[in-house]
Amino acid sequence: MDKKSVVLPNTPSKLCDIAALRQQLDAIERNEKNNINGNISLEKIKKQCDMLQKETMDKLFLTTQKQLDAQKSKEFIIKRTKEIHEVMQAINNTELVDVCFLLDCTSSMQKYIDEVKDRILETVKLLKTRFSFLNIRLAFVGYRDLDLSEEEQFSILDFTDENEFYTFISTVVCKNGGDACEDVLGGLQRTINLNWQQPVRILIHIADGPSHGRRYHDLADVCDYYLTHDDNGAIGYRLIHELVELGVRYFFGRLAHHTDKMIEQFTTYTEGRMAIEQIDVGDFKNLLPFIVDTITHSISRATVSLLKNYPVLEENPPGTHNTSKISIQRSIVFEEKEPIWANIPPKQVKVIKYECNATLRCKEVIQSLTLKVADNPFAEGALRLAYYGSMLFKGQWGKFVLKEYKSVTNGENTKEKYLEMLDCQTVADYLAQEFNKLSPINNSTAMIKKIKFIMTKLVFMPQGGEGKFRYYTMERFIEGAYKKFSNNIGYVNYQDPALTLQAFSHWTYERTNGEMIVVDLQGIDIGDHQTYLLTDPCIHATDLKRFGRTNLGKAGMKRFFQTHVCNIICHALKLKRNKYQLDEAPIKWDSYFVNKWKSTLFTSVAKK
Repeated sequence: MDKKSVVLPNTPSKLCDIAALRQQLDAIERNEKNNINGNISLEKIKKQCDMLQKETMDKLFLTTQKQLDAQKSKEFIIKRTKEIHEVMQAINNTELVDVCFLLDCTSSMQKYIDEVKDRILETVKLLKTRFSFLNIRLAFVGYRDLDLSEEEQFSILDFTDENEFYTFISTVVCKNGGDACEDVLGGLQRTINLNWQQPVRILIHIADGPSHGRRYHDLADVCDYYLTHDDNGAIGYRLIHELVELGVRYFFGRLAHHTDKMIEQFTTYTEGRMAIEQIDVGDFKNLLPFIVDTITHSISRATVSLLKNYPVLEENPPGTHNTSKISIQRSIVFEEKEPIWANIPPKQVKVIKYECNATLRCKEVIQSLTLKVADNPFAEGALRLAYYGSMLFKGQWGKFVLKEYKSVTNGENTKEKYLEMLDCQTVADYLAQEFNKLSPINNSTAMIKKIKFIMTKLVFMPQGGEGKFRYYTMERFIEGAYKKFSNNIGYVNYQDPALTLQAFSHWTYERTNGEMIVVDLQGIDIGDHQTYLLTDPCIHATDLKRFGRTNLGKAGMKRFFQTHVCNIICHALKLKRNKYQLDEAPIKWDSYFVNKWKSTLFTSVAKK
């Protein structure tokens, strides 16, 4: 072959082109050996070939990597969707409820028996407007005094539906009651003997007299014909522990102070394993609020407990680091008092805050701050610890709170987990600012309060060797009593429904065209009671890779609307009714919830 006749091919774009080029290169090399004075540079062609081959391989690698990332993302969405389904199924199971009414059935209690009878059907109907999957079974145990036969002493109906319950309780007659004390312990024994089955188990005990026995009251001796009954407390202790083992939530409707010592004694028997909530019901016009709220709180606590203890995904979202699946929590020493800041050295730390744009996407802003952080936490939540902190700003130290996850493994204490919180809180605040700018509602009695979220930052606290950090979120320390207004699975605080906040959640769904909804609203009502200052929200989003494991996606959105009742603000803002909302007619019963009672949570810990 004549070297001068060799023509360089066009730039190849495929591996087959490279192979052809290699063949030409071999031919040229053979010619080159025969004619050293050739005018074609073999080295140049080699370099071109190597470069083209590398570019092609890089493109193949990028294509393959994108395919792997897409597959990994798909697998995560499938797994996350499955987990959400399991979570929602478990939540629905918390609406499987057994409720036993334990009532003193002596002569003074007839009006309360009638109240339970008169309110039970509307109670169940109202509860079903709050809990879409409610399956409630009702039981009744009525007790009288020790001097009667078994048949006369007790009126017992095992768990059944509300209609059979209504029929039975209509036949219960209150009678007898020679002294001031009754056979409460006998009633508790019959309660334990019932066929408890449902996951949520509630005991509603209403009485105006204590149990027999000196350890249960301070009445005069003549008021108790069986003063030595359960003298050593063995019977009461055993019964309370059997209730604990059954997982029963105990609510006591207090009618007189004579029962206080009995409830305190029962609480001591629990040894801190069960709380007995005592509620004054003597001033009520009816028992509907007491019964409904007792059941509502029990279901809500069960769902919150379930979510707090639900396992994290085995794999983190794409783009984050996987860690050990075993959760290990550190040994914790609490210091409730604020530290003496002069004894704590300041540290210069890196801080990240988020800024949100109109597309509801956030970007990082890096700052450098001077902080002091207490060595030990002053409080804890289900997942995180809270530490006192102080930040230097314009020459002044300000009070802050820093929070970190308890778990040191299981993917909790990673930078990505904290950034999820920042993302959620920043987006929620951006939407709140838009909500606050809505035009005032004309011709309406509704007052829309302002909403603010406490802005959170991520702190990189140097730890050990170079490049190692301890992560905290940091926010302003707000004085005041925090209140839970809603959660991320449909709970609403009906004692303070916060109409503005319920409407805000509904509005965020419409503002984002159904892509997001801000829920789990908690905080304080500040100033002149026209502004809510909130923290730690959750966002349900169709993008399951954002906002962490509290994002329950479309299932969470559905859950919100299943318990949401559009209020005057929703109507004034002309928010659309969602297809999952229930009929609004039954909400007339919420008008009963005008009386607020004082609730005392008795625990043996509190007595220390």
